[in-house]
Amino acid sequence: MRRRVSWAPLLLVTLLAGVTFAYLIEARGVSLSPQNLLLLQPTAWLVLFLWAVLAIGYLRTPAQLEEGPAESWPDVGRVVAMVAAFGGFILALEPLGYDIAIWGFTLIALIIGGERNKIALAIFPLVFSLAIVTGFRLLVPYPFPTSLL
Repeated sequence: MRRRVSWAPLLLVTLLAGVTFAYLIEARGVSLSPQNLLLLQPTAWLVLFLWAVLAIGYLRTPAQLEEGPAESWPDVGRVVAMVAAFGGFILALEPLGYDIAIWGFTLIALIIGGERNKIALAIFPLVFSLAIVTGFRLLVPYPFPTSLL
């Protein structure tokens, strides 16, 4: 089977890995204190590891004889709806609070993604927002706005 290099995604992940590596070098140049690098350094190493895995895959992509079907208008609509929902999520964080904004965005994202199970729609956004807010409180030393939690 013939192989080809997928240049566009390879260049994108290489750019992201390069920015991550530069940020890691800059952060380590400022301070080597474990408190300052507690989240940054493991995350940066994870990004660089994932870059290596993706780069190997993009260098060994099987050649396709024909292109897949073009995106349909409903597919494009779902992407636009998800982008709009994320924008609404960002705008709602401060006025509504993180808990309500995360719950609402998760619920809308599930609906846009096609989830129709009412139990999943009722439980998952609630559990997810509770887990995220609890994780933020454990990691971030200053208070952030919430409505219910």
